[in-house]
Amino acid sequence: MKKRAIIFVLILVGGGIFSLKYYTSLLDSKDSAVIVNKHYSFKDDYQDKQKLVQAVDHIFIGEVIREVGNEEYTGKPNTQYLVRITQNIKGAILGDITVNQEGGYYKEKGKFYLLSYEKSPLLKKDQMFLFFLTATNKGYFEMMPKYGSILLDNEDEKLTQIDAIRKVMMDN
Repeated sequence: MKKRAIIFVLILVGGGIFSLKYYTSLLDSKDSAVIVNKHYSFKDDYQDKQKLVQAVDHIFIGEVIREVGNEEYTGKPNTQYLVRITQNIKGAILGDITVNQEGGYYKEKGKFYLLSYEKSPLLKKDQMFLFFLTATNKGYFEMMPKYGSILLDNEDEKLTQIDAIRKVMMDN
């Protein structure tokens, strides 16, 4: 009889722990995160494509393979992605690289937040982008908010963007 009572209590405690873990993971769902949008201090006017092309080390078409981690910088979240380079436009890097995007998810005082700069969405797995990146000495490539990536929905858009960037590069 005592054994049954102990087993019953252990099942209740285990079920309670599982329920609590499941409930808190629902609270931390990325879909339920409160979005915090902040202003970013740019060094120049990167709406001007010539200034943007000159400011970065690498421009290429790449596909986001997966999120690989998070790194805090000056107390703010940064999200890192594995990106497969499919076509270089400026610079010559091959294969898969890590791209660091400023912003990301964090938890503070029991609430889950998404930090975004200039309303820049986070990169997403299996999407193709035109990237504008700067090399770092930390083993990854840095992407500035708003101007660091352009989502490419189809092949026509990809070709249009490549032509536009090559034209800007030729004018320099």
